Amino acid sequence: MSVLTKIGLVALLSLCAAGCVTQSAAAYDGAMTVTLENDTITGSDNNYTNGIGASWVSADLDTYEDDRFVSQWGRFWSFLPFVSDDGYTTYASWSVAQEMHTPDDIQDPNPPEDDQPYAGVLYLDNVLYARKERWAHAWLLKLGVVGPASQADDVQKAFHDLVGGDEPLGWHTQLPDEPVINLGYTVAHLAAAGPAGKSAEWRIVPVGTVGLGTYFTGAGLGLYGEVGWNLVDAFGTTALRTGLNAASTVGVGPVDGWSVAFFGGLGGYGVAHYLPLDGTVFKDSRSVESEPFIGMGSLGVSVRHGRFTLALAATFYTDTFETERANAEFGTVSLSWYF
Repeated sequence: MSVLTKIGLVALLSLCAAGCVTQSAAAYDGAMTVTLENDTITGSDNNYTNGIGASWVSADLDTYEDDRFVSQWGRFWSFLPFVSDDGYTTYASWSVAQEMHTPDDIQDPNPPEDDQPYAGVLYLDNVLYARKERWAHAWLLKLGVVGPASQADDVQKAFHDLVGGDEPLGWHTQLPDEPVINLGYTVAHLAAAGPAGKSAEWRIVPVGTVGLGTYFTGAGLGLYGEVGWNLVDAFGTTALRTGLNAASTVGVGPVDGWSVAFFGGLGGYGVAHYLPLDGTVFKDSRSVESEPFIGMGSLGVSVRHGRFTLALAATFYTDTFETERANAEFGTVSLSWYF
């Protein structure tokens, strides 16, 4: 997840299509997803270099008792457009994640000021999803901290020491401690779907998003495509989203049999502010000026069986700032299970 994977996008991808795999009748209380993103998977080691997190996605909020916290939380935010509206099904998710951003040469104790600053971010994401037929909407609230309080420096140093990697020497120049707060909204629409040969299916989903806050302020448009066998009625697994979410489990319970999907996405973003590049808002810090328009592409595969989902993806970006040494790219591995 390079520098823009976290920029105001909640993955609202791949919606319903004909011939979906049959979902199990077994009840479930939610789904857990563990996600690891790292640029060494794609052969690089710069810019957005690592992200790790865990997410919980609810079942339909109407299936929980009224006194459950998740039900009360949904009612608290019911004033948001589409959330709890007639004809819509509402879901909630929470994610805890840590991300690291580093310059091109981590062995330089005083990295050039025109390169990606060292930045660590620790955050909690809450997303409310509202789905209806061929439409999906999501509202994001991101709360966290950037700076030494994120403990990203200690985590990277300990991991590199464990695996025998190069010691990062420039974390003393990282962005200072500052709160992170961001709001976001994303909408997706199932534009087209149909059969592909005798047994496969395909679907196309345009996505639009806006974000406002200290982490990301801007807007984006994207297009998501998927082809596979026994496609489920899911949100998707890659590309346009904010943070380490688990959108692929929204509205989808355990499945009977196997489901295999190959997916890809293209997007473009207008950027007014992006914290890991443009620096902190209320304190002086290192910074580089992010490009006003940034493009991205992503490819991957997901496999579902029973209560488990495994997804693998690679994501690539155009130049994110003028003096960037190498384009940002990263790989994603995520595992989800229902309980």
